[in-house]
Amino acid sequence: MLEKIFAAIMAFVISLAQMIFTPNVIRVDFDNVVDEIRPVHNIGRMPEYELDSEVNKYFTDANMTSCRTHDINCTDIHNIFPDFLADVNDENSYNFKECDKVIAAIVDTGMTPFFRLGISYSDPVSAHDYLVPPADYTKWAQICEHIILHYNEEWANGYDYGIEYWEIWNEPENSDDINDNHFWIGTDEEFFRLYDVSAKYLKEKFPELKIGGYGSCGFYALTKTNTLNTGASSRNQYFVVYFQNFLKYIQEHNSPMDFFSWHSYTVTARNARYIKYVRENLEKAGYGDTEIICDEWNYNPTENDQIDRRYGANQTSMLIMFQNEGLDLAHYYDGDDDYLTWAGLFVRDRKPSSAYYGFYAFGQIYKLGNQVEIKNKLRKDMYAVAAKGDNGEAAMLISNVSEKRDRKLRIDAGEYVVDKCYTVNENCEWVEIELPEKIESGSMLFITFTK
Repeated sequence: MLEKIFAAIMAFVISLAQMIFTPNVIRVDFDNVVDEIRPVHNIGRMPEYELDSEVNKYFTDANMTSCRTHDINCTDIHNIFPDFLADVNDENSYNFKECDKVIAAIVDTGMTPFFRLGISYSDPVSAHDYLVPPADYTKWAQICEHIILHYNEEWANGYDYGIEYWEIWNEPENSDDINDNHFWIGTDEEFFRLYDVSAKYLKEKFPELKIGGYGSCGFYALTKTNTLNTGASSRNQYFVVYFQNFLKYIQEHNSPMDFFSWHSYTVTARNARYIKYVRENLEKAGYGDTEIICDEWNYNPTENDQIDRRYGANQTSMLIMFQNEGLDLAHYYDGDDDYLTWAGLFVRDRKPSSAYYGFYAFGQIYKLGNQVEIKNKLRKDMYAVAAKGDNGEAAMLISNVSEKRDRKLRIDAGEYVVDKCYTVNENCEWVEIELPEKIESGSMLFITFTK
């Protein structure tokens, strides 16, 4: 009996040692489903707002589920309802023409709009009257109500799109200087009140929809201990203090919040920390069931002609981390193709970039639906996620973001064997290869399996 117990203990120790001390081996259990794959591979903005657009079909191919409408100017509240003194119940007070075209083009790709209720980037600040708080918060909420009615309940010759997510504003704390804020020229408490009034009104009218906000500028001023770094810039400190004050306000006023949205333009490991920070603070404030959405992100935005294979590996690592950290939804900024920076999914002549192929690969993972267990902890510069479909299809996505080090690669998937392997080559082309013995620095692999 003692020998059997000793043997069992030794088997456990050996198994544990293998998981801990063999970081180059990825041990996948395709029979152990641990989570659902969430749609973290979405975008804000698109290259064209036309039906049957050839370039927009790339988003369809990547199984993307939503497109955020921020910085699509015709979707701004003041462009849809140009005269704030007009009758809120009169359909003639609204100008839906251009916005209808945008929303139809998004839906045409198979995506659903993630509708931002507010205003796009405004420069110069002094020239924009719509940055100040509305004269009547309830009327502003009623305008939003009629926009929802138009797109979801066919009001004013409208549609039945079933748009679920409605985001109140964007980056109201964009600057700690009230006169140099590109999104909100008002006090903090004035915005908190706008959110409170609008969220309560819209949830009462549409209890089935998801109402949230506020498109936070992010949490760059945090240290590893999740406390405010007093050595950070005053602007970055302001972002964090604003978040804490916002939570305090909505907690005191019992404001509804189905999701909290935030933005981040930094490395993968830091964003993992920010997700945990947001989750912990939402739970403390009594909003533990609130969805966490990063609806603007981009890893090291760069000019289109400087996008290399490593850029794609870094973006892919973010998608994998978002899934592994339990983020509910995410939107890359952005999916357009006409900027020198930020629009990293395409290079010249609308050719897909290395980053696009990471989104495409994650889209195939998302289509499978079921995240399965990766048993061992990988090196800090390695990211991996594996999934299985209801019909037994299986796949894994791996990214190596090490600056210099290639990593040896061996996969232990039990009865599952490698079927095909794809990567982005040095020319940033999506190619099928034999499973390599190592994953090169700054590269990603998409692997399918059969049983």
